[in-house]
Amino acid sequence: MLRVIFRNLFLGVVAALLFTACDKDKDEASGVDARFVGTWVRDESVSGVVEQVYTLVLNADGAASYSWYRHSNTIGNSGHSSEGTWRYDETENRIVTDLTTSATGSAMILEVINITSTTLVVKNEGSSNSRTYVKK
Repeated sequence: MLRVIFRNLFLGVVAALLFTACDKDKDEASGVDARFVGTWVRDESVSGVVEQVYTLVLNADGAASYSWYRHSNTIGNSGHSSEGTWRYDETENRIVTDLTTSATGSAMILEVINITSTTLVVKNEGSSNSRTYVKK
């Protein structure tokens, strides 16, 4: 009798563990994938010629921001910033935002090429060029 109770208890615990296992990297309700959360920087500066830096911030709560600035001794300063939201579309393997990349107002949608704990390689939707961001 005691043996049957322990066997049933064991089977119940195993079943509970199987059904409660989850992917800790992704919050299904919000579409936020923890692998992408953080501050990502792409530095395209050329020493002595131009300082040009792009920053993409993806927060765990789904908030996001994007900014870039450029400083050149010959052209001067320019830049842009945008705040909004983001989510990861697992089916399409892309980061979907309502951030704008410039004054044109088009939303930033990034196809994910590769992600590690320190680098994020993406392509802007419609572009053939990939861009590499480093996590800060």
